[in-house]
Amino acid sequence: MMDLTSLSPIVNFALLLGALLLWLFVPLIPAMMELIRPRDAAPLNAVGNDAGRLTFFADSFTQRATQEGLLGTMVPPRLSDGTLVRCHSKGKPIAESRKPITEVVVLMDGEPLPENTVLESECLARLTMRGSAGVTYRALLGQRDVLLGRNSTILRWVHARGILEAEEGTCLLGRATADRSIMLATNVSFDRLEAGVVRVSGEEPFETPVMPTGAYMRFVPEQSVSMGPSYWRVTGDLIIPAGAALVGSVIATGSIVVREGARVTGSMKAHREIRIQAGTVVVGSCAARGRIAIEAGSRVSGPIISEEAIVIESAIVGAAGKMTTVTAPIVRLMPGATVYGAVMAADSGLTVASS
Repeated sequence: MMDLTSLSPIVNFALLLGALLLWLFVPLIPAMMELIRPRDAAPLNAVGNDAGRLTFFADSFTQRATQEGLLGTMVPPRLSDGTLVRCHSKGKPIAESRKPITEVVVLMDGEPLPENTVLESECLARLTMRGSAGVTYRALLGQRDVLLGRNSTILRWVHARGILEAEEGTCLLGRATADRSIMLATNVSFDRLEAGVVRVSGEEPFETPVMPTGAYMRFVPEQSVSMGPSYWRVTGDLIIPAGAALVGSVIATGSIVVREGARVTGSMKAHREIRIQAGTVVVGSCAARGRIAIEAGSRVSGPIISEEAIVIESAIVGAAGKMTTVTAPIVRLMPGATVYGAVMAADSGLTVASS
């Protein structure tokens, strides 16, 4: 046995430092092995800046509006910090002007603002609001329902205490939220949406019935590696046959295709793409490095996350009372697309008539 007392202090220190570094490195060995030879889908970077409570700014402005008396009988001419307040009503409307309005605007009734008005400060709609075409809002809070006219623009956030509707050509930058629902026409661009239900108008989604797994042909991936009970890893692509049921979670180093009328009870991860064909039921989540396509008539109960793009046709994601999330750099929603929860597009969100 080596006599440590015979070694120089420098050597002793080097040995102690080496032992300490080795002890710190041991917990990182699984991560290094996963990096060299990945067995699972890598961590997705699609969420990023989209995390957090989307109604934060709306809640803050609601509190401020209440404290400043903007919801009272007599609206003050200015706020406590000196910001001017301007009221708009049928009896005393704001005149059409090419200059932006810098005051906080309070809509006292349902009288629309002049078309192409530009509001550089917050706007409070005390009653149901029907917006005119081409109006630009910095931020908008609706105490009831809010209908944004054609080609309107939200620069920071909009929140409706009831229903939020956006007509064709509307641009929803920042956060668009509603207590009840969001209804979007086609050709509406967006960043982040959240409501009890988000839907694209123009078509009613077909709600594929959710049958018990016993009603399907049981399917187990061939040439797969078992990672645990009902948990498989597939090298290459995976195709789940039409009318079959996969009970468990699966990871594929290639792409995953779920054929028509199949069912998956569990989560799916793919290093490439995921395609869920018509009439499919997925009771779980979907995550992929590549594109995820959800075809018409399908149902997915859990989150859908892609590092590239997500396209949802006339399909249902989530369920009433079971909110979920759709997030990717690029999101395309087609008529009938229905999401219970949040839809977040880091780079480009758009409602389209067809893919």
